[in-house]
Amino acid sequence: MKYSLPKLSAKNKLAFDWFPTRAQCFIYRNWGIVTPVRMAEVLGTTEDIIKGMAADMGLEPEPEVLPDWNTRGYITIIRNNWHLLDYSQLCTLLGWDEEQLAYILKEDDFLSVKLGRIKPDTGPLMLETLDTAKINMTKKIRDITLSVRKKLPAPKARPFDFFSDIETIGICNNNAVATAFKYRIIYSYCAIYGDTFIDKDLIDLSFPDEMLAAYCNLGINGIWTQAVLSKLAPYPFDMSLSEGFDKRLDGVNYLIDKLNRYGIKLYLYINEPRSMPEGFFDDHPGIKGEPDGSGNNCLCVSTQEVQDYLRDSIAYIVRNAPGLGGFITITASENPTNCYSHVKNDFGASCPRCARKKKSEVLALVNRLICEGAHAAKPEIKVFAYTWAWKTLELTEEISKLLPDKVGLICVSEHGVEKEIGGVKTHVIDYSMSIEGPGEFAVKTWQSAKGNRHEALAKVQVNNTWEMASVPFIPVLKRVYDHIKRLIELDNLDGLMLSWTLGGYPSPALQLTNEMSRYKPRELPDFSSMVKELFPDYDEVLLSDAFTAFSDAFDNFPFSLGVAYRAPLQCAPANLLYRENPNIKATMVCYPYNDLNSWRDIFPIEVFTLQLEKIISGWEAGMNKLWTIPHSSSKIMQLIYDCAEAFYLHIRSMYNQVKFLSIDNNDTEREQYIDDEYSVAMQLLEIIGRNPMIGYESSNHYFYTRSNLLEKIINLSYLKKQFD
Repeated sequence: MKYSLPKLSAKNKLAFDWFPTRAQCFIYRNWGIVTPVRMAEVLGTTEDIIKGMAADMGLEPEPEVLPDWNTRGYITIIRNNWHLLDYSQLCTLLGWDEEQLAYILKEDDFLSVKLGRIKPDTGPLMLETLDTAKINMTKKIRDITLSVRKKLPAPKARPFDFFSDIETIGICNNNAVATAFKYRIIYSYCAIYGDTFIDKDLIDLSFPDEMLAAYCNLGINGIWTQAVLSKLAPYPFDMSLSEGFDKRLDGVNYLIDKLNRYGIKLYLYINEPRSMPEGFFDDHPGIKGEPDGSGNNCLCVSTQEVQDYLRDSIAYIVRNAPGLGGFITITASENPTNCYSHVKNDFGASCPRCARKKKSEVLALVNRLICEGAHAAKPEIKVFAYTWAWKTLELTEEISKLLPDKVGLICVSEHGVEKEIGGVKTHVIDYSMSIEGPGEFAVKTWQSAKGNRHEALAKVQVNNTWEMASVPFIPVLKRVYDHIKRLIELDNLDGLMLSWTLGGYPSPALQLTNEMSRYKPRELPDFSSMVKELFPDYDEVLLSDAFTAFSDAFDNFPFSLGVAYRAPLQCAPANLLYRENPNIKATMVCYPYNDLNSWRDIFPIEVFTLQLEKIISGWEAGMNKLWTIPHSSSKIMQLIYDCAEAFYLHIRSMYNQVKFLSIDNNDTEREQYIDDEYSVAMQLLEIIGRNPMIGYESSNHYFYTRSNLLEKIINLSYLKKQFD
């Protein structure tokens, strides 16, 4: 295999004792997202048996299974079954071979890291004969499921139906009015992160016309999307890895032409050169660089062969996709690339060539090679270097001085901002709206960039962050207003990178940002006046008060990157609870498990709990104001209601689970939190039945489905019975 699968481990195996058998758990949680035929193939049985087992548990007899689940919901399928199926069965379920699965796990936004870097050794899943106790347990599940289904209104929305009923947002074409920011770049709300360019149908799903029209009206003039060089240009070290590159380049040009109709440029985000498995270097020992700790090694950019590869591949892409807007690079991300991508200190690399160099030299070299290749083919094309994980101002300044002046710098606005929360000092690396920028690090980085003749862009999140990615936007518009106002007042920025993979929905927050950018720094209206511009048919005082209450409540968020990545923020209402903690470590925005210590990170449990209580209380005050505003006739107002309520339910659920896990030997007290978890799950089931955006994020797909929330209710009922 060209790519390796995560190693199997006997550790981290989960029990799902609220089902009589694991096969029943498999059917229940995949109902509606995988066809009964495919499930039967996995279990080596017939479709009729699968349907009969589903009926015995109270599930709908003929679920509509959209093909979208396999094209743009496959991460949800993988996450649902990682603890249930072995690799062979997982591939059967997806209709893939192991090579494709291994590629997706490595290259689809480092999915294997999110899943925990290892695969629980589940063994093959088998059907089991039910004894009397298991039959009775199955009947209980059926009764609960039927009861819940009877209480819920019929779903009105289908998963993935994000834009068919979108209400026009924005009031102008993106070229009609001057803006404070030359570049306004965003990631598509529904882009498929994997091998999108291979299929024009996937491109159209990732970049639908309804969304692009909304972006145009919101002043967006750039879209960035992920690319892998070896998939778009001949890979000189192993041409088999480039199979289909010409077809993918056709896809790139197809997307360029599509975006051009809306005045939008395409920027390819590249994280290169990609590390390769140890065996790859048997034929290429001269380019072997730093080991990455997971069986791969970097391609050393200090070698002439790798330098030529980077430069020539970029040039090849630009020559064959001449309408490309540019490239956005990252050189120190979670993905290991160059020999210093994961090495902290100067002269700290074990690679004998790079050990003689400073970190700044190597990171600058990667960007210089990319710039040289791009400008050799098209002198006016843009190259932006994202400073993420350039952890010190000294390092950033050194790199800035070494870069060609045609390379712009993108810096996270809130990077390095410090805050004391409940007496605990914390700071931001990225992904915060509860702690606003710009901070000193970003301001000095932009000043350094301008001083070295680079363009300077601010990376911001105005819709959502990993503080809550399960809603398309968090309605904390006062915080967005304050942040964008300060950026405009700096009066030295060339543009905004408006989102990472999360945060691309055409929302009132993006509209607010666009409207504000029309004003000169000293002419910006106050927040209430901006709300009046955005919502002329509603009482701006009431709306401003509601948005301000939400913003004030969000100020209490116990932020650290550990909390944002590992707490059950994205999936709390579906996160399964155990009476006895399985003691498995939470993973990055994927599996929080019951790992309370990782959830709270740097915060003592008392502080963490209190901050959640403050958010809940403050958010309820905002909801009380919002509920006085009519919304039934406005799709945008309904979106605001849904986002506000879903955010509230997620935080309330996380609070319930924190209390549940922190209470020792008092099942009676624990039961009250189980009861409220049931209420949360029921309310959220109703919301996702009308709003397909809730629970979705493009690089993780759906964090939970209707079946996951139903399983949570089964899980809660099982827990209560244990307490009897």
